[in-house]
Amino acid sequence: MGLTNRSSDRGSPVASPTSSPSAGSIGEAGLTRRSLLRGAAALAAASPFGSARAAGSAVPFGAAIQIEYLDSDPAYTQAFLDHCDIIVPMNELKWEALRPTRDAFDFASADRLVDLAQKNGRRSHGHTHVWWNALPGWVERISAADEAERVLTEHIEAVMDRYRGRVETWDVVNEVIAHDPANEGVLRDSYWMRVLGARHVPIAFAAAARADPSARLILNDYDLEFAGDRYDRRRAIVLDIVRQLQDAGIRIDGIGIQGHLYADQAIDIPALARFGRELKSLGVFLQISELDVIDWNIDGGPEEQDAAALVVVGDLLEGVFAAGRPDAVITWGMTDRYSWIPDVMPRRDGKPSRPLPLDADYRPKPWFDLIRRRLA
Repeated sequence: MGLTNRSSDRGSPVASPTSSPSAGSIGEAGLTRRSLLRGAAALAAASPFGSARAAGSAVPFGAAIQIEYLDSDPAYTQAFLDHCDIIVPMNELKWEALRPTRDAFDFASADRLVDLAQKNGRRSHGHTHVWWNALPGWVERISAADEAERVLTEHIEAVMDRYRGRVETWDVVNEVIAHDPANEGVLRDSYWMRVLGARHVPIAFAAAARADPSARLILNDYDLEFAGDRYDRRRAIVLDIVRQLQDAGIRIDGIGIQGHLYADQAIDIPALARFGRELKSLGVFLQISELDVIDWNIDGGPEEQDAAALVVVGDLLEGVFAAGRPDAVITWGMTDRYSWIPDVMPRRDGKPSRPLPLDADYRPKPWFDLIRRRLA
């Protein structure tokens, strides 16, 4: 499946395998470029910052944190320190937060969250360099491709250089696949796609690899876990992007399944297991990166909501673990007290949503107990 976008006249492939040196072999051993990349990725996975990925250790658990609640709710910060191995700045590393103007970076909020993690012996995950959303207006006013490429590259280099050695993994590209590839083409219509075409993906990964060779680089996307043709297509596109980047000699280390789960929608466990095994065969790890549960169609109260969540989270873990241990499981928040879901996808009956591992009073739910048992 060529990575073109039928809705755009800039639909060049992410990387053209036919023009890549990977068509031949490298060195006397006859190793292909892709096999070398698989080996490099395996070595990277075996060389953690700390001991969290050591053999026999638990799979790390993390959650996304928002700086606006650190001072107003002391129990909020404590919940992350009590439960998390990884702390993810939810919004503070996005363009509009980091770079409100072209000439000035504002690292204060991101620094505070990365420092919180580091001072308490936790890891940090960076989110995100390339996204269709959260771009300041000054970026979207750039219309020349060469200028856009320069600004993107300089941004990635500046941010990753600041957090070199402190942020271990990065969502280099986030939500780049078209929502419905059958009708919209392969890649999402975004500012970066309109100005740079599909090559913005390898540009970003190449810049990130240069900026911090020790960091592990991830493509993060949603709707990769459910059953149906649209989800099959999205999984196939992810695999195609990985192969094309590798054939172009550009490093990609991992795939993030966001895991915004609809409690009434079936997880395709066999397809998810196949997807994980195919990634593993390419030397690319899998992680769950933004897990929460959307229960707007579940009748009843907390007991019914939590029972439905227990099933769908369990099925997601079953599919992911079938391909081997994931690199991490990260939830998109820690407590129901603070979540995007009640605002964007409120329950139709007006009752409170229950999207996150801890309820609004910081009590763990059955599905969080399941996660902790499975990760151990």
